[in-house]
Amino acid sequence: MLMYLGHILDVIHDFNMISVVLRVMLAASCGAVLGIERAKSHQAAGMRTYMVVCLGSAIVMLTSHYMYLEFNTGDPARLGAQVISGIGFLGAGSIILEGKTRVKGLTTAAGLWTSACIGLAIGIGFYSGGVLATAAVYLITSKLKPVAKHFRVDEVEFGIYIQMENSENFADIFLFIKECGGTVEKMELNKSHEDGTCSGMIYIHLPTSDNPDTFIDMLRLKPHVITVKEISYI
Repeated sequence: MLMYLGHILDVIHDFNMISVVLRVMLAASCGAVLGIERAKSHQAAGMRTYMVVCLGSAIVMLTSHYMYLEFNTGDPARLGAQVISGIGFLGAGSIILEGKTRVKGLTTAAGLWTSACIGLAIGIGFYSGGVLATAAVYLITSKLKPVAKHFRVDEVEFGIYIQMENSENFADIFLFIKECGGTVEKMELNKSHEDGTCSGMIYIHLPTSDNPDTFIDMLRLKPHVITVKEISYI
């Protein structure tokens, strides 16, 4: 049994068709895990973007490894180094400056860069590092958000996805936000759906003493509100 397991480990760590297929599939899967979390937060870079970034990085590393073995020359890490520096253009595209001082999208940009690094790790055969990094990034972006809010003492900013019975009802929501002492930093209202309902995303700034969860619970009790849920602001 141990001999059979050792043979499997040798196969997946050598450069062969089986290991190439495994690395490509694993890189795409890791990218999908991270991208799904960002998509749930309504970020611009979602599952497909993360999958392509992670998969592309793995292919770069596999290509570099292939060139090194085939031509017996060069540095197998050289192409990977270009990915680490070059992925910045994609991350920069997900960063949005709102107003004069507020920046949105930093977490997504950092996630894209890390996704590329995970792809490089898997592409070279460092499976455990790639999988562990995927799990760590997923936990950070999805589970530590309440912890980050706890330490944000200077302001309370968050986004909500809200669906109303019709677009005219949004006026009542804006009035309610104003009555609570809040301000609307940004809003993205979608067109009406086929069933007549209308949805949108609203980014809100509340006084530091207010709790976003309490605010959202109060919104759910308002007339004409179908659904409300918090979305990621970063």
